[in-house]
Amino acid sequence: MREREETGPSARPLNASGDLKSEGKPGDQAKPALWKRPAVLAAVIVGLGVVVVALAAALGVEKSRQPPPCPAAAPGCPDGWFRSEGRCYYFSKAERDWTESQNNCTSHAASLTGIENLQELASLLPYPGRLDHWIGLQKDAGGVWRWVNGTKFDRRFEIQGGADCAYLNEDLTISSSSCSRLRKWLCSKPDAST
Repeated sequence: MREREETGPSARPLNASGDLKSEGKPGDQAKPALWKRPAVLAAVIVGLGVVVVALAAALGVEKSRQPPPCPAAAPGCPDGWFRSEGRCYYFSKAERDWTESQNNCTSHAASLTGIENLQELASLLPYPGRLDHWIGLQKDAGGVWRWVNGTKFDRRFEIQGGADCAYLNEDLTISSSSCSRLRKWLCSKPDAST
C-alpha cells in the first residue's frame, strides 16, 4: 500500500535558498525577502543615512539664518518702573509711612517724586491703579514745604489740608496728611539712558 502524500505547507517543495517555492505560474521562482538581499539592505541603510545627513544640514542652515540675539537693552528704567518724560517712576504696591517710603526710594538710587509742573503731573495719568501715593514734599521744622532735595516749594500748585507730608490723590491733586500714616509711595529718578 502506498503511503498517502501529505498536502499542506509542510509538503511543498523548497527552492535552493530554503524558501518555499511559489505556487504561481509554472517556471516562476519565489523571490527571497528584500532583507535577505545584502545589496538591497545596504542601499536602504545608505539611503536612510543620506536623509539623516540632509536633515541635519538643513537644521544647521536654518539655525544660521536666525537673526543674532538682540543686543543688551540701552540703560533705562529698571524692571517694574515706567518711563515718562525722561524719568523713571515706581509706584509701590506696599504701604509705608512717609520716611520709610523715602528710604525705600533711596535704596533704589531714587527719591520720593518731585513734581516740577502740571505737565509732569499729567504724565502720570497712564498709571493703571488708584493714585494715593506719597510724594517727595514735606514741611520742615519751620512749617515751610520743601522737596526731598531741600529746595523750597514754590507754590506752583495748591496743597490741600494742613498736615506735614504730601501725597498725590487719584484726582491728580496734592493733599497732605500725617507723615506716620501708611500709604503707597511714588519714587522717581532720571532715566539712565538720558
